[in-house]
Amino acid sequence: MQKLSRRKIAEYVADNSKDGVVSAAALKEVAAYLQETRRTRELPLVVRTIEDVLAERGQVVARVTSARPLEAELRKTLESQIGGTVYMQETVDEAVLGGVKVTTPGRSLDATLMKRINSIRSAKQA
Repeated sequence: MQKLSRRKIAEYVADNSKDGVVSAAALKEVAAYLQETRRTRELPLVVRTIEDVLAERGQVVARVTSARPLEAELRKTLESQIGGTVYMQETVDEAVLGGVKVTTPGRSLDATLMKRINSIRSAKQA
């Protein structure tokens, strides 16, 4: 079987997505291909490449972590700052105390209170 590049796999998945949802059949085919070619260890890299290709096509997957669920106004502000069609994967983590952490392909913003506290601690120790 011919070895496909991660980019080719990602383009196939992106071609088989609509409104941010990838077809189950495409995901099964990719999973079977990776298993058959013994490339399952590459799965995190394949996922990252898929996200990069989708972002190039204007469909951005953003991982958002906050202490509480996002309010609609903040969600809209984040979407406008990120640009394109944004699909948010929201995580509530009370350990961040406040603020928000946003990760998109190629960019990351950590504006959490916990990050600020750790920065102050590091500055005092130096």
